Amino acid sequence: MKKIRIGYTDVYPDFTPTDNVIYNILKQKYDVEIIDTTVPENRGKVEYLFYSACGNRYLDYHCIRIFVTGENLCPNFNLCDYALGFEHMDFGDRFFRLPIYFWKQYREDFDLMMQNRLKIVGERPEKRDFCGIVATNNTFADPMRENFFYALSEYKQVASGGRAYNNIGKPDGVENKREFLNGYKFSIAFENSFYPGYCTEKLMQAFSAGNVPVYWGDETAVEQFNEKAFINCCGLTIKEAVAKVKEVDENDELYLKMLSEPALLDNKLLVNTEKELTTWLYNIFDADYDKARRRPVNGKMAAYEENLSKIIHRDEKLRSNKVTLAIGRFIISLNKAIRKIKR
Repeated sequence: MKKIRIGYTDVYPDFTPTDNVIYNILKQKYDVEIIDTTVPENRGKVEYLFYSACGNRYLDYHCIRIFVTGENLCPNFNLCDYALGFEHMDFGDRFFRLPIYFWKQYREDFDLMMQNRLKIVGERPEKRDFCGIVATNNTFADPMRENFFYALSEYKQVASGGRAYNNIGKPDGVENKREFLNGYKFSIAFENSFYPGYCTEKLMQAFSAGNVPVYWGDETAVEQFNEKAFINCCGLTIKEAVAKVKEVDENDELYLKMLSEPALLDNKLLVNTEKELTTWLYNIFDADYDKARRRPVNGKMAAYEENLSKIIHRDEKLRSNKVTLAIGRFIISLNKAIRKIKR
């Protein structure tokens, strides 16, 4: 069994190194050692680095880098050897399209999505309350989602159970998204941005809650998801989208027909994707290490990466100095206030 040393950095806070789709595939064939990247002295031990978009520490590693993102970010192949993301692209053996709804942490939602939604909901699903939405925040989001939310609310009230435009009296948001959405006929499943291929967990989670999703974001989502099962707002104006929801809401027969449709066009999509991902990863790790390298590491590219690293580290130092200065000023002000009180 081939020994491989991998590391993770710049990943999201709840990431579990030993329980994710990548590790679970690799451990089936390789003796995988996970190097602790929080220890600077370990940098030279990492052979393959998986990194995401939550920082820039990956620049400190000169091994094979594999970029993994669930965000709407196009990989920079000048900085990574390989990448996993949303893009519909062909970049030789360097890229694999893996939308976030295939990730292990959403497996329960995926399995529920594959079930009959009428069984998930129970009796008289058309008699449920109108529509719900759970949006965590609106930072950097396309205004389309918020504008649609308020426009649809003029027809009937839309219950917002997330922190964004919350109107149910729980400003911190509901504890269980699926349970909350299960009480509604529809759910707004709008992405943060409109981009081909950028289809996140939102559409899948609406299906798993037993809703008819009202979707906007990835116009290519219909290549994998059954358009007869959800209201596709891509390419529509807000007025047209609201009218489409209203049409389905006022026609119980049409609503139940949509609810009975399967969510996916291919019920073997997950199995086939995992097989293809396994082949893609094994091709990287089976190859001779030097031959597996893809990104340019010499010449102009070396200067580009070195300059980028210097700029980032300089900015981080400036931010650190500003924080230290602010703390110092606060302490001085606090001491002055204490002395005044003592007088």
